[in-house]
Amino acid sequence: MNNMNDFKSVANNFINAEDDVAWIEFIWKNIIEFYNSLNNKKDFIKMSENQITEKIYFYLNNEKKFRRKVVVNSQPRTNNTQVEGYYDLKFQSNYWRENDIHYAIENKILNHTDTSIKEYTYSPNKTKGKGENKKKYDDGGMFRFLSNKYADGIPYGGMIAFVQDDDINSITDKLKDKIQELKIPDNNGYYGELHSPNSFDAKVLGSEHSFITKHTRKDNTDIELCHLFLVFN
Repeated sequence: MNNMNDFKSVANNFINAEDDVAWIEFIWKNIIEFYNSLNNKKDFIKMSENQITEKIYFYLNNEKKFRRKVVVNSQPRTNNTQVEGYYDLKFQSNYWRENDIHYAIENKILNHTDTSIKEYTYSPNKTKGKGENKKKYDDGGMFRFLSNKYADGIPYGGMIAFVQDDDINSITDKLKDKIQELKIPDNNGYYGELHSPNSFDAKVLGSEHSFITKHTRKDNTDIELCHLFLVFN
């Protein structure tokens, strides 16, 4: 796959079946168009993550030019049979390698708090259940990709942050610091490290509030993640 930093313009009437970058660009182009179509972005300030995700889902499904090429599903099961999980958004197409590949996006409400930053990146030792059934587990939006829970065997994925009531620049600065120090412990050492901080300069289709990161995953393969920040304040 070409580096996501090498995005090129894609004609709306044709996308090469083997051109992964073109398909991914087409997906992000339509998500950005959803955001730009909003007349009053402040209406989204009090919405939940699921409510905003549904807005994106219904917009894309109602866009004929998008729907003709790509099927988008909300909350489908992941392709990793060893770990239970559900994508926020999953994109597939019969024309993209004969539906033998997909693109997954994880959505998160994001603010400047440590808890929110961890939920976006990596949040270790969370707990669920009560009493004897209480268990610890690791989670986080990026963690799900880096641990191969999401997009297993696929070298790319995406994150969308919904910023509702905070300063976007202070949030992204804090998030970048967290990503630069990201190291997830494993029996074989660590994984999830950022390959290069210079990737923060790369943009998703030129979007001001975005960047692209590349990491080593748990299975020692690489994954490239596009990060897009939708600001609603």
